[in-house]
This record gives sequence, structure tokens and C-alpha cells, in this order.
Amino acid sequence: MEAKKIYIALVAVILGILIVAQIRSFAGVNNLFIRDTRSNIFQEIMILKDKNEDLRNEINTLDMTLQQLKDQNSALDAIDEEIEKYKKITGNFSIFGPGVRLTIDAELATPWVIDLVNEFLSTGAQSVSINGVRLTNKSVGFDTLPQGQILLNGAILSPPFVFDVIGESSLIVDVLELPGGIMDRLEVAFPDMEVDVAIKEIIQMDEA
Repeated sequence: MEAKKIYIALVAVILGILIVAQIRSFAGVNNLFIRDTRSNIFQEIMILKDKNEDLRNEINTLDMTLQQLKDQNSALDAIDEEIEKYKKITGNFSIFGPGVRLTIDAELATPWVIDLVNEFLSTGAQSVSINGVRLTNKSVGFDTLPQGQILLNGAILSPPFVFDVIGESSLIVDVLELPGGIMDRLEVAFPDMEVDVAIKEIIQMDEA
């Protein structure tokens, strides 16, 4: 009987030792797992930080590239605009656009015609023609013939005078309707003159 008790006690001690060892083993594994997990998370955070930094750099690079393209496009647009202005001034090309047609039936002298043209140009008008004769950078000016007729680009201008003006219609009309402006002065000088102002969606001027 005593031997049996001793045997049972010995088995219990051995089982206790094994259980404690197993618990310690599990604890070690758990600590190792926690350390590895924390380490992995840290590595992932570092990777994400690197990726975010790379992404920010790519975004900054794209922003710079986009700005350069915008600047280039702006420069190209400005060049195109200057080319279009040059085409309209030289008269080497047919042009068209919105504007105003002013018809005056009166014996206008050269200074009046010049004043009208200057008023149109002051509005930023792109092109002006008189009785179908287009003003360009090749126009040498207006000449007055012995009988009072006006000569422009080799063509004789006589009433009615038809001024075609390509430009901002509202600005052109504002100039014509300005109190004390060119039209008021013309009405004083030519009480019997007939005037017609027509806003045109399209005015076409042929190559000069």
C-alpha cells in the first residue's frame, strides 16, 4: 500500500513538472509571436510610410509636369493669338467674325473718315474696311483727290460710306453712341446725313 502511494505521488510530481514546462513553453511561444507580430507591423508601417512618400513625390512631379504643360500651352496660345492678329493686319488672308456695319450717307471729308477709323481701332477692333477696301499694314493712308473724293489703297471712296468693323460689337456701338462723341459731331457737321448701325454676327473680309 505504501509503495502504491509513493508511486502515485511520484507520477503526480512528474505530471506537475511536465505541465509547468508546457505552460512555460506556451508562454515563450506566445511572447515570440507577439514580438514577431509587433515587428511585422512595424515593418509594414515603415513600408507604408515609404510608399506614401513615394506617392507624394510622384504627385509633386506630376504637378510640376502639369504646370509646365499649362505654361507651354499658354505660350502656344499667346503665339497663336499673335499670329492671328498678324494675319488680320497684313490682309494676306480672308478673315471673318462678329462686328458692326456702319453706313453713312454724307459727303465725308478725309479727316472725318480717319477719325472714325481711329475710334473703331480704339475699341480693339481686329479689322476695318471701307466700301469693301480693307485697311492693312500695307495701307499708305488716305489721299484726297481734287474733287474731294477719298483715295484708299488705289480705290476711290464715295458715299454712301460703309464701314465694316470686326470686333466686340458692344464696344463699337458704345463708341458710336457716346454723348458728344464722333457721331454727335458728325450730326452737327452734316445735319442731313443718313446713318444706319447694324450689329452683324458674321462680317467677312476678303484677302486684300
